[in-house]
Amino acid sequence: MMQALRRLWHGETRGMTMAAVIIGVAGLLSRLLGLVRDRFLATAFGAGPELDTYYAAFRLPDLLYNLIILGALTAGFIPVFTEYMERRGEREAWKLAEQVLSIVGIIMAGACLLFAVSAPWIVPWTTPGFVGEQMERTIALSRIMFLSPLLLGLSAVMGGILQSTRRFLAFALAPLLYNVGIIFGIAVLAPHWGIAGASWGVVIGAALHLIAQATVAVRMGIRAIPWPSFQPEGVRRILWLMVPRTAGLAVTQLNLVILLALASSLEPGSVSVFNLANNLQSVPIGLIGVSFAVAAFPALSRAMGSRDTCAFTSALSNAARKILFFLLPATGFMLLLRVQIVRLLLGDGKFDWGDTIRTTSVLGWFAVSLIAQALIPLFARAFYARQNTWTPFWAGVAGEIVNVTAALLLRQSYGIVGLAMAFSLAAFVQLGVLLLLLRRSCGTLSNGELRRSFLTTLLATIMALWVGYGLRQWVGMEYDLRQYWQVALQAIAAAGGGGLVFFLAAWLMESRELLEFARGIMTKWRRRSV
Repeated sequence: MMQALRRLWHGETRGMTMAAVIIGVAGLLSRLLGLVRDRFLATAFGAGPELDTYYAAFRLPDLLYNLIILGALTAGFIPVFTEYMERRGEREAWKLAEQVLSIVGIIMAGACLLFAVSAPWIVPWTTPGFVGEQMERTIALSRIMFLSPLLLGLSAVMGGILQSTRRFLAFALAPLLYNVGIIFGIAVLAPHWGIAGASWGVVIGAALHLIAQATVAVRMGIRAIPWPSFQPEGVRRILWLMVPRTAGLAVTQLNLVILLALASSLEPGSVSVFNLANNLQSVPIGLIGVSFAVAAFPALSRAMGSRDTCAFTSALSNAARKILFFLLPATGFMLLLRVQIVRLLLGDGKFDWGDTIRTTSVLGWFAVSLIAQALIPLFARAFYARQNTWTPFWAGVAGEIVNVTAALLLRQSYGIVGLAMAFSLAAFVQLGVLLLLLRRSCGTLSNGELRRSFLTTLLATIMALWVGYGLRQWVGMEYDLRQYWQVALQAIAAAGGGGLVFFLAAWLMESRELLEFARGIMTKWRRRSV
């Protein structure tokens, strides 16, 4: 039994389907565990000043990791390492990986130490609304969490190695272990150390993230860590490839820091409410929008490589139709059941009814732009497939300018809700810029099929919401909704009944997306039977 598990953990994943299943299932579990993590945080601390300090302290370490590591690894390391494996042999590829590990370790250790030492001067710029003990606590928590970017940076290199060599199991499970570490900090350490226990949970989660992937990568070929050098040609190529990606991430991260600063100057708990609502709305975007964008990217790249404009347009339209098919009803039901969602997932302990109402209001405005946020990754990858990485960057800049400007104008009148309104407005602006430039460069994106699909899905969604609203109101009149199971019953009745109506309406209107989805399931079932 142990040998079988060891082979599964260290072995190569055969076939794209199996790799997709492993990553997809692990991604879903990671999202669900992230919701459990947020519930633990909300229950233990509520949406108040204490949880505000946690999210504020988390922002700078997360910014450091995203800028230095995420940009480099996604844009540069994997293609260069894979090329070395194919053309220069395994030993040269492992030497490159060892050199990258050394450089990442030195850079991240130096950056984390610098940020930790200068935290008393940097943190006040990101949270100008915090004063006194709250500011001191934020500085202390940020110093604790600055250990995590170093561990996650090393783990990211290990993850790049695992992806390149098709060892997907450890790579897919590492984010789950990261959340397990945070939950351990909240449940076990926080009762004794307060919010600092949750911060140490972040460090424990980062360590588990690294250990999971290192157990496979080190056994495969990592032999020694050399003195860092930028002379190897592969290292210089990785640095060059990371520039556009890092620039785009810098804009996004700067925007989040600005929103954090604005939220810190509002009423206590605003930072927590914004982050909790943002985490909730990111679930359908990650599961649907990002998944379809990643899946469509190879087809888009192949079409552009062969200069087949029709195939490119078809692949782009096909992915957009599927995103709309799933996100339109998801948007409608998130708006219809936003109170139930927040109360069921977060409402317990110190997270009281006032916190629920504020989080619900912010979540509602986030949900307005779910479709725009889900389509942006797809259209950005359409430009990447055309070897144009700067256009998505400038579209992101336009969106962030709108975001910050609108947030400054709306926060006085609408508070934390104004920041969510600005966020959604910016998402539509960014999508509009991408769509306009894409149509200018490659013409129309569909032959009318996308428009027909949108109208069919919209009509089915309206019918589903009409039924869902009626069921929500009926359960609300039958029960006083003071107990957890009653709220759950209301949500299940509305979502279940409305969902059935949606699929029935889509089937009656011969929705192409539903037919393709059903055909795909039947095809896989028949193959398994054979």
